[in-house]
Amino acid sequence: MRTLFVFIDESGNFDFSPNGTKYFSISAISTLDPLGKEGLEKIKYNLMENGNNTEYFHASEDEQFVRNIIYNFIENLEDIEIDSVIVQKNKANPSLYIPEKKKMSKKEKGYKLYIIALRTLLKYIFERYESSENIDLVVVILSSIFDKNKQALIKMIIKKYLKQEFQKPFFLYFHECRSDKNTQIADYCSWAIHKKWTDGEMRPYSAIQNKIRSEFDVFGIGENIYY
Repeated sequence: MRTLFVFIDESGNFDFSPNGTKYFSISAISTLDPLGKEGLEKIKYNLMENGNNTEYFHASEDEQFVRNIIYNFIENLEDIEIDSVIVQKNKANPSLYIPEKKKMSKKEKGYKLYIIALRTLLKYIFERYESSENIDLVVVILSSIFDKNKQALIKMIIKKYLKQEFQKPFFLYFHECRSDKNTQIADYCSWAIHKKWTDGEMRPYSAIQNKIRSEFDVFGIGENIYY
């Protein structure tokens, strides 16, 4: 059985005001070989041997020298593909995130834009495998940072998309980032793309750039600024 594993992470916040992050992004790594990441464990234990209390890897919290090591590791991986969808939040029409009390269920309030971003990400990922007869099963793993309401919405979106568009058997899970090496790699890739867009920082991005298969700016051609 050939199983496609997809690990999804998000960067930025969902505060649509000048106080929030300028960008919100959803990124994913896809791999047919989720086991080929043993080197990350070796890095962890080498760091521990040198006095670094490393429980797991998290890009925004790790020290710079640790990030350098992890990005070098990711740069040399040969079995992952990266996709990302970027949303410049102040270009989003408020109708996409302001609740409509009478028309939207509780779990959908404020998430119209999230639906667009996530469906776009899934489209870019699975269109590459549409004609593949080698994929028997899809396993989607998302970081458990997603809150309860968003988890319910995400399940609905992904299940509907896979049933209608990809038509392969699938499983969907929410896991703690610390529990899986691939989820930690997804976090690092997501952070690198987000830093490029928010701060123009290209060093981490350059380490993953040759593995990026899509990087779509939802409002790239939009001109209206709402706040």
